[in-house]
Amino acid sequence: DVDVAALSEKCYAAMNDDFNTPILIASLFEGVKIINSAADGRIELSSSQIADLKTIYSGFMQDVLGLAHEGAASEGSEDLSSTLLDLLVEMRSDAKENKDWGSADKIRNTLSELGVTIKDSKEGSTWSHE
Repeated sequence: DVDVAALSEKCYAAMNDDFNTPILIASLFEGVKIINSAADGRIELSSSQIADLKTIYSGFMQDVLGLAHEGAASEGSEDLSSTLLDLLVEMRSDAKENKDWGSADKIRNTLSELGVTIKDSKEGSTWSHE
């Protein structure tokens, strides 16, 4: 059973926790797992759950984080994906610098579940997708 209300609550809780964007983004990635499971036919979502997910993502991704889709072309989507992943890696680096190990680990673990590997080096962190 999918609890879209709990996802929304996690997102709002992250914003109420001193605008904790790493936790917000990690929570949004939890929602991506739900969406991918529905797309793969592993779970079913009602029309109200789909509408609620759309509201959550448009509200937090566009209105709160200021991330907007700049067109339907796949090249633009690829650029957006790369930009988002770069942002997440930067946020993880900031969390590590601030010794916020929980947020840093949550970002790394969530990305890992999505097939994205973060590699740390002296020059900084990079990502790759399997």
